[in-house]
Amino acid sequence: MAMKRFTLLALLLTLTPLAQAKELPYQKAGLNSYQAAAHLLSRFSYGPTPGQLEKVVHEGLDHWLEGQLSGKLDDEVCRQRLQAYPALAMDSEQIQQTYLAGPQLRRLATEAGMVDTKGGNDQQDTKMRRQIATFVQREGLKTDRELLRQGLAQKVTRCVYSENQLQEVMTDFWFNHFNVSRTTNPARPHILSYERDVIRPNALGNFRTMLGATARHPAMLLYLNNAQSMASAEAPRLSSFALRAFQGNAKRPMGLNENYARELMELHTLGVDGGYSQKDVTEVARVLTGWTTIPRGPNAQRFNRLAEQYPDQVKAGPYGFLFVPFLHDAGPKSVMGTAFAAGQGESEGDRLLDLLANHPHTAERVAHKFAVRFISDEPDAKVVKELAQVFRRSHGSSTAMIRAIVDSPAFWSGPALRAKVKNPLEYTVSSVRVLGGRLQASETELPQWVEKMGQSMYGCVPPTGYPDRTEQWISSGTLVHRVNFAFALATGRVRGVHVDLPGGSVEKVAQLILPGRSLDKALEPVRQTMANERFFSTVQPALPGDPATKPQQGGLKLNQSEKIAGVLLSCPEFQRR
Repeated sequence: MAMKRFTLLALLLTLTPLAQAKELPYQKAGLNSYQAAAHLLSRFSYGPTPGQLEKVVHEGLDHWLEGQLSGKLDDEVCRQRLQAYPALAMDSEQIQQTYLAGPQLRRLATEAGMVDTKGGNDQQDTKMRRQIATFVQREGLKTDRELLRQGLAQKVTRCVYSENQLQEVMTDFWFNHFNVSRTTNPARPHILSYERDVIRPNALGNFRTMLGATARHPAMLLYLNNAQSMASAEAPRLSSFALRAFQGNAKRPMGLNENYARELMELHTLGVDGGYSQKDVTEVARVLTGWTTIPRGPNAQRFNRLAEQYPDQVKAGPYGFLFVPFLHDAGPKSVMGTAFAAGQGESEGDRLLDLLANHPHTAERVAHKFAVRFISDEPDAKVVKELAQVFRRSHGSSTAMIRAIVDSPAFWSGPALRAKVKNPLEYTVSSVRVLGGRLQASETELPQWVEKMGQSMYGCVPPTGYPDRTEQWISSGTLVHRVNFAFALATGRVRGVHVDLPGGSVEKVAQLILPGRSLDKALEPVRQTMANERFFSTVQPALPGDPATKPQQGGLKLNQSEKIAGVLLSCPEFQRR
């Protein structure tokens, strides 16, 4: 027995050096662990904080990635910061009841007898605004503008402070894939709940779960008009006895709205070349009739009464979702050759989502978006095919897709390194993080800077979301705003943000701001800019409209640390990830 144990031990000792000698994907690409850590954090986080790269190298790249994939790292600092935004502690219904648009507040104030409705001149309008403000304060109400402010501020707070950086990156990725826009008035008050309750919890999870959650959330139902879609007047229904009560006295138009059905297939799942026809779009819209939500305003009361009167008819779900059988087209349907029997109700929609989520074209489309986001603007077709296979084998697991990307030689290849240009949010947040910046909860100007650089947060109008490509973010105008932001941050002119600038030479500071780079080549344009005093006179480190935008006599007065930090943050190398 002792001899057997000795033989086994000898065998293990013999095999161990072979295991240790196995080259990792980044080593095969000629990268050391420090360079690999810099690349890993540039793609799967909002950039390193001071000292983080050294920590990742010490603890191991795999250790960092697995911790990120769990999405469960201790985030106490971030949680404490988020307490400054009370809307985050409210459920969806509370948000709808507390944060109201201007016309709603005026109507409520008028009904309460708090407003003199006689208007017409500036003095009377000013008086009316004061009366409404008094009513709002008395009732504990807030404006939808305040809800937006909190929504934008909590977003950048999470990106700057969260230890679960990959979860935040993937939240942004999936929100962009299942885009809704604050420019659509009915959807706007639901967006905070949409990201918080649907996108973020599923960002590292299963695609089908995410697809079903987005399909039922009021933000999506209202943004793409499925909440208004109903069976045509001649279509069979599961029930019609409550239809007149639902319509009330309004002349509500009857019929399909195909907006969501089309984008569900074209953008969320199959892709524009996904093998479906216009007839399939119409059939999908028929399947999803009756998927609606409780509206805001006076109509909400009618919906609530109907739900109470007909509990077997109006079926409520989370966040305000409703399935209303008497609005559903109960006839037989066929989508891409798959038959849907008559009279199946809400379950038809779930079966449809199963069909779309498991389709090979969906795997290809999602795989391509992953490859574009994390590898390059023009990913190799072979890599996309391999990722599509991972998507199908894992049933749409985001974590499986990310592991496959990190294991892929394409991710570590020379053409992929710093091949992606940071979008404005990434650029802004990575600048704050690399300088160890701290945010003031009362006021942060970061969202305005992000928008000035071309990315309106939660404000992408088309359902396509923002293209994740270089040409979307780089132009002469946006580059000027990036330069101005870099110097605004370096000189302490970004309201609500405080940074401590590193001291030392250009080379020393570059090692902190441009970790893992070949500095010889990267610093050539930096040195040229540093030697050009005329350049600094053109910088305007403030948002347009701010008093600080007025040119200073004799040009901008900068110390050496501010010059170095501003030039490095605005240099082309830092703008890439």
